[in-house]
Amino acid sequence: MYRRILIPTDGSEDAMKATRHAFHIAGMSGADILAISVVDTSYRKIWDEDISRRLEEILKKQAEKAISILKEEFSSQQELGHMTETRLDTVILEGNPAEVILEVMEDEDVDLVVMGSSGKHGLDRIISGSITRKVLKSATKPVMVVG
Repeated sequence: MYRRILIPTDGSEDAMKATRHAFHIAGMSGADILAISVVDTSYRKIWDEDISRRLEEILKKQAEKAISILKEEFSSQQELGHMTETRLDTVILEGNPAEVILEVMEDEDVDLVVMGSSGKHGLDRIISGSITRKVLKSATKPVMVVG
């Protein structure tokens, strides 16, 4: 049924719940997984260069940690004999998270997006609105929201 599942992650609790659901679906359907974490660079417009650079460094470390945690979960699932046929690709990208997710959804020809209902940064909702809501509004592929 599914060939390729996209998991956007920021390492939040909801993102990890979504990851577990996506892994379960991939295990049942034999789908491959593309996991991404997006370093939000839209803050560059708000703060000066020095603050923006420091914020980006923090966000990059968080993205790396989020992907690392997802990879560990994937490895443990494979060790348990789940998802033995599933391939995992990961990438860290930069930009506006909702826009990047939508671009990857189209460019990578995914069949399903599985994402958390809310992320780590409450500031995202204040400044730019919910990433999940923006993805849902513009998605051309099925999106499963887990919370």
